[in-house]
Amino acid sequence: MKYSMLRAVAGLGAVLAAATPATAPLAAQVKAAQPAQAKTMKAAVPAAAPATAAALPTTAIPGSNVVDVVALDYAFEMPASIPAGLTTLRLTNKGKELHHVYLVKVDAGKTANDVVGWFKAGGPPPAWMKPVGGPNAAVGASLFTTNLEAGKYVALCVIPSPGGPPHVMKGMVKEFTVAPSNRKAVTPTADITLTLSDYALEFNKPLTAGKHIVAVKNNGQQPHEFFFAKLNPGKTPMQMAMFAEKPEGAPPGMPMGGITDILPGATVYIEIDVQKGEYGFMCFTPDKKDGKPHLAHGMIKQISVK
Repeated sequence: MKYSMLRAVAGLGAVLAAATPATAPLAAQVKAAQPAQAKTMKAAVPAAAPATAAALPTTAIPGSNVVDVVALDYAFEMPASIPAGLTTLRLTNKGKELHHVYLVKVDAGKTANDVVGWFKAGGPPPAWMKPVGGPNAAVGASLFTTNLEAGKYVALCVIPSPGGPPHVMKGMVKEFTVAPSNRKAVTPTADITLTLSDYALEFNKPLTAGKHIVAVKNNGQQPHEFFFAKLNPGKTPMQMAMFAEKPEGAPPGMPMGGITDILPGATVYIEIDVQKGEYGFMCFTPDKKDGKPHLAHGMIKQISVK
């Protein structure tokens, strides 16, 4: 089945922006893999909690260079060049739609135009383009930390507009350079680890209310991302995923962020502040073998935060 970056986030885009995915029905894919959960879907969903203004979060990771990324409809505002080393991308959304940062490192000689060209054409990801993660969409600002190597990078948003094309097709793409520096790669200290595999999301200990530095590791054989949401009372992660296909009414939860795709063997870090309640975690990345979103293979779960 044809690989498409849009397909990887079509479900997430619908959750966030009430967009209709231009892909095979998610419901059919999920029902085939998890019929018992699919049957729990209900038509009516309550309104999500309203977003509130808050001060920009500060990183708790020592020695990280904080780079502000401002998302607009439809553009990124960020520096044209940043130094290599431990870097925290602080994503702030000033647009009316929700956005994320899908960050890729490209080989010398390649540009943002090449990335957009591949995106339009579809097909397997080219060898000259490697996903390195980024902050996934959330209500409010979010922090994503990784060690960036020197080279050329392209940031893009592939969440679709309501009933329209993905934001990258509207110009939401930004090329920038990571310049060589004498800053050493540093391994941050996390208090909890989330391991992504084929096909599971597992914390190394219970997630508790409060602030956390989360190490996110991909121990699988293919790229993975994760998106999480605070569920409204009585709602399930599967309802959040199914809403992606047929966004009627309000989402059954509040988007809290996560990360965009990282390669096997990669480790990145996010900083979160969670309240008590029920949360849904899921991966929308399409499987290399059958093209179904990883959540249809079981990469979806509910976690209680106490």
